[in-house]
Amino acid sequence: MSENIVIAGPGGLGESYGSPFVFGYLRRFKVAVFSRSQKPELEKKGAAVKVVDYNDIPSLRAAIKSTQADTLLSFIVDLKNPDAMARSHRNLLEAAVLEGIKRFVPAEYANDVVRFPVPPSSEADKLHFREHAARVCRAHDVEYTLICNGIIMDFFLPRGKKKYIADLPPEFPNILPVYAEADAPRVMVLGGPEDRISMTLADDIAKGMVRLLLQPYGSWDEITYLSGDRMSWEEAAEILGRILDRKVETRYVSLDDLKQEVREAHGSYDLMRVECAELNEAFGNGSEVLPANTICFEGMETKRFEQVMREHYGKGND
Repeated sequence: MSENIVIAGPGGLGESYGSPFVFGYLRRFKVAVFSRSQKPELEKKGAAVKVVDYNDIPSLRAAIKSTQADTLLSFIVDLKNPDAMARSHRNLLEAAVLEGIKRFVPAEYANDVVRFPVPPSSEADKLHFREHAARVCRAHDVEYTLICNGIIMDFFLPRGKKKYIADLPPEFPNILPVYAEADAPRVMVLGGPEDRISMTLADDIAKGMVRLLLQPYGSWDEITYLSGDRMSWEEAAEILGRILDRKVETRYVSLDDLKQEVREAHGSYDLMRVECAELNEAFGNGSEVLPANTICFEGMETKRFEQVMREHYGKGND
């Protein structure tokens, strides 16, 4: 099992992984956080925060060495500067390998990368780094895995209630497929209505990661699957209607229309529009339909879509 863990990039989704370690698992794990800036809120919770420069491999090596880390979890995301993000990933992995890291989890956390290996253009470097990481880790006997968890359910939580994912800007219309806060609540049925989409709450992804880290060395697959729940978009609409006790508009959007919106978004040169259009295409092209969960997650309780929606949109939660 892993013992000394480095979390690189604690903002956003990385916080959901940091919290279980900091609050519930310090008896098992020693946790250090690498960040570009000070994180006093994490230091107060017991994490050792190290300010690093991802462009400086010697300093990264020194930081890793000082932690005696055996496992590296990356959550580095910078969609506004993909070139810088790519360099950060490569430098971090190079430093980790040179300092004898035994386990590595890249910043993937998404759809089925086996059947759909080519990511959206806004995340184009993921494929190149995925291939690079595989070569490096195999060559240096570093155990690694890509986490495929489907849609992060937190996307569909109310504004101001997302712990790990930023709300869309107020001036930008909510184009996510589940929009429970609208005056006329709606669910978009994206792509094939029969597809049973995998969705997982961020906190449950973190729970799954802990299970993964407790597994013995040599037991990881190169791809790890975790689905907290599975349902069609039509089922999501039916569930939301029951919870809200009102009619939920159901709009059907074909895959061809999703692809056309991506093309039009690229023509607008609006980065936010491009990201949202590509996200919806991924939600509707079948890539979020995952295989069965990896065996180490057997018996792990996860929150279902209905439970999460009822907690946030049910009566008494206004």
